[in-house]
Amino acid sequence: MGLWNRLLYRMRYPGVRIYNPAMTEIQRSARIGAGTRIGSFTLIHAGAVIGENCTIGSHCNICAGVVIGDNTSIQTGCHITRGVQIGMHSFVGPGVVTMNDKYMDGNLTPPTIGNRSRIGGRSAILPGIRIGDAALVGSGSVVTSDVADGMQVFGAPAKPRRAPGVPA
Repeated sequence: MGLWNRLLYRMRYPGVRIYNPAMTEIQRSARIGAGTRIGSFTLIHAGAVIGENCTIGSHCNICAGVVIGDNTSIQTGCHITRGVQIGMHSFVGPGVVTMNDKYMDGNLTPPTIGNRSRIGGRSAILPGIRIGDAALVGSGSVVTSDVADGMQVFGAPAKPRRAPGVPA
């Protein structure tokens, strides 16, 4: 199985580095750009689109309809739910979870994450939330409302914070 996966993935995804093909599943219609690296025990669902030069850590679940921009890093243990869009040059820390079904009724409203944004580890991003370009979400935050471009938010629920030494 390992040799077969290695050969299959090399043909299907030229220029993509899959660290452990025997322990990684990439479903048939997923698209992955050259220069991307994918860790072990990761599942990339059919219909996901991952840009060039990305990093997808181990133990990640990238669902159908997800679009990840070029040069973006998704760290270990993330769940990126169906329909999420993540911009270019962004960073998603380890253990981040996105959600897309506010009332668990099948009416999906996935969140979006802008370009050059940073999401701290173990954060949760609720359905329909928009995180703007160059925004920062502190580790362990629960994002319950939109985050404007360039804004920094921290906490549960996430609230804007002023950086130390910056006048009000």
